[in-house]
Amino acid sequence: MVMDAKYLALIIFCYILGRTQGCLIGKCFSKSSARVSVTEGQHVRLACNLCNASTPLDMSSLQACRFNITWYKHTPEGGHRNILREAGRITYEETSLGFWPVFVNDTGSYSCSVFNRTYNVSSAVTALNVHKYEGLCDVQFFDHVETIGKEYTLSCPNLEVYNSNEDNITWVKNCKDKVHTGNTYTISKVEEKSAGNYMCVLTLGKDGVEYNVTRTIRLKTRDHIERFIPKLIYPGRREQIDVKLGDAKKIECKAVLGQKNNEFCMLYWLFNERDFDTNGEDPVYERHKRVVTKGSRTYQISTLVFKKIEKEHLNEPFICKLICPETDLNGTVTLREKGKYDFCLIFLLLFSTLVVIIIVAVVYARFKIDLALCFRDLISKDETLQDSKEYDAYVLLLKSKETVICAEVEAFALKLLPTILEQKFGYRLCIFERDVLPGSASVDEMLCYINKSRTLIIILCAEYMANDSSMYGLMTGLHQALVERLIKPILIEYIPIRDTTFLPLSLQLILKSDRTVKWTNESLPQNSYFWKKIRYLMPAKYTNAAESS
Repeated sequence: MVMDAKYLALIIFCYILGRTQGCLIGKCFSKSSARVSVTEGQHVRLACNLCNASTPLDMSSLQACRFNITWYKHTPEGGHRNILREAGRITYEETSLGFWPVFVNDTGSYSCSVFNRTYNVSSAVTALNVHKYEGLCDVQFFDHVETIGKEYTLSCPNLEVYNSNEDNITWVKNCKDKVHTGNTYTISKVEEKSAGNYMCVLTLGKDGVEYNVTRTIRLKTRDHIERFIPKLIYPGRREQIDVKLGDAKKIECKAVLGQKNNEFCMLYWLFNERDFDTNGEDPVYERHKRVVTKGSRTYQISTLVFKKIEKEHLNEPFICKLICPETDLNGTVTLREKGKYDFCLIFLLLFSTLVVIIIVAVVYARFKIDLALCFRDLISKDETLQDSKEYDAYVLLLKSKETVICAEVEAFALKLLPTILEQKFGYRLCIFERDVLPGSASVDEMLCYINKSRTLIIILCAEYMANDSSMYGLMTGLHQALVERLIKPILIEYIPIRDTTFLPLSLQLILKSDRTVKWTNESLPQNSYFWKKIRYLMPAKYTNAAESS
């Protein structure tokens, strides 16, 4: 009882001392034994391992609590002796023991003791192993493996007691190649050739002599292996299978799980949000899963068995579900009665084809002229080459009885028509009133001009009154156009004609054909339908003017 009371009093005293004087020693716990390997001739510093990293032991705390620190070297017989300072070679540096430099005979086990008049705490043992220099990079390695292609930063390990000197570190690879100077060394992209021994050398000076502290990191590389995510091979998102009622059926759900079987993956079938039994007694059941390994891949297979296909199984989704930590996938199978959907499929195909044909026909009818003109300009088509024709069109104006109408039609034929066709689109026109000299228009000469032209443009207005020459030109041109097919007619209906019975039969036939163009109030712009159709009926001719239009 007396001894228990003394221990209790000592504990209370240490607690009060720590609370009132800020003494940190009462909070310290010894670490496990440490081991330090070093080459002879270098500097080494042993830390007093009294406290863990969260409660560091510093000299100011020891002095405040009036504690002293002493270092001991353990003897083979189990005792220990006090380590005294040796003319600057062995030094007490705050809470650490320094060797300037270290020799082979310094090999041994060391510990420190912190004490005052009433309290004494000993540290864990630090084993110091000093090797002779044999030309090796180092005797102790810190191994690390890094993936090829990644960035890696090397930090010099176990330099906590040299914090103020870390900027003086030199990095050497494989004992010979200096690669960097600084606290850390970063390899931006690890390659296979990046593997090797990286020695960090910290140089310290004392009494005019430089000493080295070295650590060596042995870096190994490994190939980048992309993490494999399990996948569902079959079924896909929407699979359909044709079956016959009453038949038996087996459907396999197959998943690939990677290099080895993933015990945390589940593969199973669902129908109407319910899973299936595996006892084999139900009309539809799920067999026990099979695991197949091929190469570096493991496959899991779950088979759904139908003893007899019923109507209730048709047109309903059977879901195969794969659940893994990395993914959650569904595959769906729908059973359809064989032959039932053949007629519907054929009807749907024919209907779709008909709709496409109608759409194409409507688009072609609506934009036929625009497409043809665009195609001409695209391929630079020209039908006026090497046909020995001098004019692209012979313009025949059928004059009206009324003077006002006659003047309006003549203005169109002599000014607007040549302005657009000749100046904008590069055509060459032969206009009787403009190009044939007065008094020289004989019947033979008119026929000659028509023969030199590729197209006959007839400008027609209401109740025309044709003179002999124009009537002869009209009949000659129509004969060549309809009978001999030597020239193509274009009939411009400048003013709507209410009664066509007074026209020659050949002209009536042209009016009913697709070679008639009607002038309207919207025909004046160059890009109007009127001028597009005139160009469409005229011979294809490639000019810069046509491109700019």
